Amino acid sequence: MHGEMLLIYLMVFLVSLDMLGLAPLMAPYARALGAPIHLVGWIVALYSVANLAGNLSGGWWADRVGRKPPLIVGLVTVAAALLAYLLFREPRAMLVIRALHGMGNALVTPAALAYLGDASSSRSRGRTMALYGVTYGMAGLIGPPLAGWLRDRVGYGGVFVGLSALMLAAALVAMAKIRNRGVSAPEHPASKIPWRSLLGVGISVSFFAAFCWMFTMGTLLVFLPLIGEERGFTAAQVGLLFGGFALTAALVQASPLGRLSDRWGRLPLIAAGLFLMATAMVALSASRSWGEMISAMASYGMGFGLLFPAALALLVDQTTSKTRGQVFGAFMAMLSVGMIAGSGMAGLMDRWHRAAGIHPFQLAALVLSLGLLWTGISVLIARLARRALPDWR
Repeated sequence: MHGEMLLIYLMVFLVSLDMLGLAPLMAPYARALGAPIHLVGWIVALYSVANLAGNLSGGWWADRVGRKPPLIVGLVTVAAALLAYLLFREPRAMLVIRALHGMGNALVTPAALAYLGDASSSRSRGRTMALYGVTYGMAGLIGPPLAGWLRDRVGYGGVFVGLSALMLAAALVAMAKIRNRGVSAPEHPASKIPWRSLLGVGISVSFFAAFCWMFTMGTLLVFLPLIGEERGFTAAQVGLLFGGFALTAALVQASPLGRLSDRWGRLPLIAAGLFLMATAMVALSASRSWGEMISAMASYGMGFGLLFPAALALLVDQTTSKTRGQVFGAFMAMLSVGMIAGSGMAGLMDRWHRAAGIHPFQLAALVLSLGLLWTGISVLIARLARRALPDWR
């Protein structure tokens, strides 16, 4: 692995650290500024809405001008937004700042993923994307406790200023050390992705798998803390449930298992991951003790560890350097849609649970099973196509 890829992983780690570390702090910070509860909800939600829009536009931009400009602009935008939280302390001003923050973060991720896809060979894409997953997972493990610890000791200002300084430093490093990859002329017809190709077998599997995973994550983020509270778990124990998922996923992706899709193919690993995650959600719905629940979350993390690098590598397989940024932008947008759907249906899931006894985690398992069904159909289509068209991929 060359030095530029290590720098890209570092930048992914930093923007993930920013996003995941601040997630538990923004609601209490908004409340501390005097925001009413309905405004707090909008302040939290606007980040995801802007992130959804930014992923699509950022991916398009990365294909048009190359990977480097969106990386730098995104990092600088995040740094500016972090400082703006301290400079503009009126609650309604936070709506604009949160949108700016989410947009800046969204510019970085598609460009970084496209850069990694450009720099990896066909035999190492699974490993390359597994390391991306490890980077994201480590940010999830470190970010929330570190941000909480810093807030307790130096206040919100120290967290915002520290993260802003890291983003600016990363932007300066990117300007000096990162080469621009994936530049395509605006008039080049290949730079315009035929969006109907997103319905193709390979890309559609990755997109549907992304939606299914984030749907279940949205469900878990709403219901797991509430269930833990009902059963008398401490906040630390609930946090460890999510930590068990993140740690297992990171270990799987860092191990030789993270490279299996380079040997066995992408679709079988995606299917295996969806199956493990669905099984884990069913087990979680039936779990009563904390030990049973963390075992189920570890199994969920193992499934994700198999699925995520294979889904990303499949997107690299199915795209070129002229369209990769747009497709990765759409992939990240699909993650946002899944999260919005999973958390947004919480009220409906709760009513179904009370009326028919259907556990929310069982409904999430059903969504994963639909993803597994489509993946299985796609494996069959792929085999039939290879027999009829030897050059088909």
